[in-house]
Amino acid sequence: MALPSINYAPETCAMCQGKGRFGDAGLKCPACNGMGSVLVAQPSRPCGWCEGKGRMGEYGDRCPTCGGAGWVHVMRG
Repeated sequence: MALPSINYAPETCAMCQGKGRFGDAGLKCPACNGMGSVLVAQPSRPCGWCEGKGRMGEYGDRCPTCGGAGWVHVMRG
């Protein structure tokens, strides 16, 4: 039985809002590795845990479900 093919397309990283840099110090974004976008299985869906924000809680901690990307089914390199 053949597995269905999965198509991926770039979506803007929620953690850095597509800038590739994060925080006051301008460090490379850990969610997208500084690329500003992440590859997401299509059709794309925002992370249900953080509602696509990439951050959670009163301190803005990185979402443990999407890793800060803001999307579900992100291709990790």
